[in-house]
Amino acid sequence: MTESSDNILRIAERLGFFFSDANLRMDKFLRNIVLNNAETGGFVPIETLLKFNTIKTISTDPSDIVAAVEKVDEISLILNDDKTAIARSEAFTKEMLDGNIKCSLRISNLPVDDNRQFKNTRDEISALFQDYGKVVMVRMLTNYDKSEGKRVAFGKCFVEFHDESALKKAEADLCLPADAGDDAKPKKTLTLGDTELRIKTMQAWLDKKGKQKDRKSTEKDDTKRAREEQAAKEQEEIEQIEFKLDWQKGCVISIKGMTDGTDRETILSAVKEFMGDEVEARADYNRGDTEGAIRFTEPNDKILEFASKLNDGSVTIGGSKVDSAIILEGEAEEKYYADYIAARTKQLRARAEEKLHRSKKKRRY
Repeated sequence: MTESSDNILRIAERLGFFFSDANLRMDKFLRNIVLNNAETGGFVPIETLLKFNTIKTISTDPSDIVAAVEKVDEISLILNDDKTAIARSEAFTKEMLDGNIKCSLRISNLPVDDNRQFKNTRDEISALFQDYGKVVMVRMLTNYDKSEGKRVAFGKCFVEFHDESALKKAEADLCLPADAGDDAKPKKTLTLGDTELRIKTMQAWLDKKGKQKDRKSTEKDDTKRAREEQAAKEQEEIEQIEFKLDWQKGCVISIKGMTDGTDRETILSAVKEFMGDEVEARADYNRGDTEGAIRFTEPNDKILEFASKLNDGSVTIGGSKVDSAIILEGEAEEKYYADYIAARTKQLRARAEEKLHRSKKKRRY
């Protein structure tokens, strides 16, 4: 065989691989060209193929690529009319992207060296399965380790056969059925060095992975649902918080015309000065307002007298006379207590929500 003939055969082997189902599923660059040109037959320009490293190291002559098309055994290829592009006779489609599942095994427990690299080559792994049929691809699985700045092996790969019949033969010998017990062993085991490989079909692996994903999803949903239920319960408890006040009639004096500088302390000082320290009262007042109220905890004979003294100016608040002091009654009294209870309820709920927020924050950490 001449060197030229040998080169053409080597190119033919490369073309058979590049246009194979197995490679097109993995090779995004070439697949995009094939699929984007699907309407015109999925042709790939020969000038593009000549840029591939494993082809240009053999030849850079387009006529060698043309001659190699007829020598491809693995798959049927065709040339376009002016012999400038190559396509598959059977078009590759998006529907074929998952076709490897029915033809692939997943291998685990592959030997890895101290540098976290595979100890064996693709060819060595492929050779283990040649008795079952043609192996078209061995895909070694790696991860990029940022700390080491390189890709590292984690002892797993996929072995893809040319057809499903080869996978079935391998499965019968090397894989356990789904219902196999914990102590079950496959008919045959394969080893690399002293390491026994663990083998299952890609479909079985995907099924298990799917179940695990479903279980995790269910657990996640259950956790989320429990959290939502707990949150709803806690929110309901907060919404049920109500400030309770067993109020009595005739205990509130509404005051208008208070001057700047008035505060709760000066109001209560005026109350104690007139009624004594034993009388319990609350000043409902915000600094700067001209209106406010004095609420006593229980009826007192001096309440009416105190209001009267405020009105005639004989009793002052902080040395200043107020415009009016009226004991609330009827609807005005009921509205005062309703507004006060609503405000205190809102305050208590806000405190409860803040406490709950702090508790959740602690649980997160």
